[in-house]
Amino acid sequence: MSHSSTSRTSQITSTTREVGRGVPIKCWCGDEITTFTSTTDENPYRRFYRCVAGLKDKKKKHLFRWVDDAHLEEIRMVENKLLGDVNDLRKMVMENLEVQRKMGKEIEQDMKKKVNEIVEQELKVAKEQMEEARMKTVCLLVVVSISVGWLCGKVL
Repeated sequence: MSHSSTSRTSQITSTTREVGRGVPIKCWCGDEITTFTSTTDENPYRRFYRCVAGLKDKKKKHLFRWVDDAHLEEIRMVENKLLGDVNDLRKMVMENLEVQRKMGKEIEQDMKKKVNEIVEQELKVAKEQMEEARMKTVCLLVVVSISVGWLCGKVL
């Protein structure tokens, strides 16, 4: 077996890796994990994670994990996290849309109320102006009638 490199941490939390999923950081014994390459006939050149103590002491079950299996687990963990995040985001968007819909209805009701108030005020002003115009017309008719009567009395 030839020594390749020390394993690197990924962005998944180490607490997830402590239970044996994903790319390992440390063995249960506390030793750092190192990457090795298999020289067996069953798995030639296949890379694996192992702690150095595990190579020396074969009787104890120190950490051993194939690199490709660990990466696949890591990818699945990230995928599950992303799916959860997407579902959370979808839920937040739906809640936001509902809030916006309610706010839109409230704004529409407020606008209708304000438009009705403005229309009522304008109608009141128009009614007052018509009443004033009607009074002026009546007064003008009275003046014209009196003037016609006076002129008729002078002519006869």
